Amino acid sequence: MQVLVAVLVSLVGMVQVDPGVATSSPKSLNPRIGDFMQKFAQDLSFVSRNEPRNAVFSPFSITSLLTMLLMGSSGSTYDQLRSALRYPAQVHDSPIHDAYLNLMQRLIQENPGIIVNVANRLFVNTGVDILEAYNENAQRYYGSSLQPLDFSRPAVARDAINAWVNQMTRGKIPKLLNTVSPQTSVLAVNTVYFKGDWEHPFEKLNTSPGTFNTGKRTINIPMMSTILRVLYTDLPALNAEMIGLTYKGGQYAMYLIVPKGPVTLDSLYTLESQLDPHTLNQHIANMSRVIMNVFLPRMRLNFKTDLADTLKHFGVTDLFDPKRADLSKITSERVFVDKVIHQTVIDISEAGTEAAAATAATVVRIGTSREFFVNRPSLLLIREQQTGVPLFWGRIVDPEPLN
Repeated sequence: MQVLVAVLVSLVGMVQVDPGVATSSPKSLNPRIGDFMQKFAQDLSFVSRNEPRNAVFSPFSITSLLTMLLMGSSGSTYDQLRSALRYPAQVHDSPIHDAYLNLMQRLIQENPGIIVNVANRLFVNTGVDILEAYNENAQRYYGSSLQPLDFSRPAVARDAINAWVNQMTRGKIPKLLNTVSPQTSVLAVNTVYFKGDWEHPFEKLNTSPGTFNTGKRTINIPMMSTILRVLYTDLPALNAEMIGLTYKGGQYAMYLIVPKGPVTLDSLYTLESQLDPHTLNQHIANMSRVIMNVFLPRMRLNFKTDLADTLKHFGVTDLFDPKRADLSKITSERVFVDKVIHQTVIDISEAGTEAAAATAATVVRIGTSREFFVNRPSLLLIREQQTGVPLFWGRIVDPEPLN
């Protein structure tokens, strides 16, 4: 028995200071596949609620890799994965894979001011036979390429994988793996890199020392501020409020949801548990443009975890069992998954181009008395607007100042 390791990497650098067969139509998925991703992400986040730290995921990254594994599984391994991913029983696999293919194409389309890079790769141990049908489908639907690698030399294999991840994330994650097992037969890696310029950048001169109340302590952090017209809605039933900050071109937006009342992590967990995809979509659809003074930390969110225990909590157990794992549609050899490593790095800062900053200055002159502070534990969502696909979702609990 050999080991298959799944690794997921997602990276977002936002406004950096230095610049079965059924119908093949993804529309047969109802609700949208983005809603399945959103629910899956909130399930992941719920399981990690006892960790008093930032927890940020890339739902698209995780579900795309797990769905690629689903494509190679059979029996109870397949059933458990499909159940955890929450794909409805009446929807066959073909429209699901078609939906990911269409999403890949949409996400990486050229958009001035936005860089999106989605990459999948199977690192295959020398001598392991990957079935041709799986290889072709992995390339067709997920753009996944194969790279032979000698895992009997684990340090060399680790360095090669880290170098690829470093390249795909533009140097933001230079060392994802500390070790790899010499028993590894296939290592599946997914990376998502996002960098976007704000539609209306923050003026760097307006950034000043600020504070963030974690609920247990107060930390000092650079606080960006600007006055602009933002998407906004009050959420009285949830005792919270939400804004949306759009990126250039309007294809992507970041939503920040801040609870009201006492500053506790429990209030944040309660808020998150009430935001099922349907409710979240309704609130976003009801947002309107409001002129506000927005205060947002200039921060880095760095989160790394092995999702194996979480997936087992969802009932995905056979995948990690050397005796029960059935990945017979990937290779004729007996393999199982050892780890599912996921790392997300999010940088949030002020600037876009000099011209865009001048535009923001024009908006500032309008003036407003309304304020929106992200100075306490909050929820963050970055999503593609048309499809509703959540590229990133998570909790801001203890942000790292970005200098």
